[in-house]
Amino acid sequence: MNNNFQDERHPVHQEILKSVGTINLTATFEEDIQTLGVFKHIPGVIAMVCTLKKDNEVIGVGRGTAVINRVNKYIEKTVRASVNASLVDAIFHSTKMLDALHINTRTGTGIDEADGQKESNLASDKQKKYLRELVQSKTTSLSDKFQWEAKIESFTREEASVAIQDLVNKK
Repeated sequence: MNNNFQDERHPVHQEILKSVGTINLTATFEEDIQTLGVFKHIPGVIAMVCTLKKDNEVIGVGRGTAVINRVNKYIEKTVRASVNASLVDAIFHSTKMLDALHINTRTGTGIDEADGQKESNLASDKQKKYLRELVQSKTTSLSDKFQWEAKIESFTREEASVAIQDLVNKK
């Protein structure tokens, strides 16, 4: 097999071309009131949530926290750390969604859009609500609850279904 990946006929080059291009995203940052509530016992906590959207559809939600204290006393730096962490987390979670939506960066469209239809693979509001109820009733650790909450928004329907089954079966 030819190892020249720059050759336009090479299968590796063909695959690379599918990922070349521009994806326009919107990142919205908000103070993460839910996380602040979970960590209200820790003084100086700063919590941010970043919602990443493509074409007005949520593709990733990320959370970031930082603490202002004696060691970390620079306000601007600490807030930026929380904001940046939420963005990185949202991007991390969005990669699953971009794959699920079959985004082709070369055209900027999803496979379903070619048919004039765009399906969201995100968990339904009903699934997310039920998951949150299960997390509250089935987990006792605050950190476990926080980890679940951080994941729920970016779950696909399939991931949410599996998580629901896992929590329902949890003793």
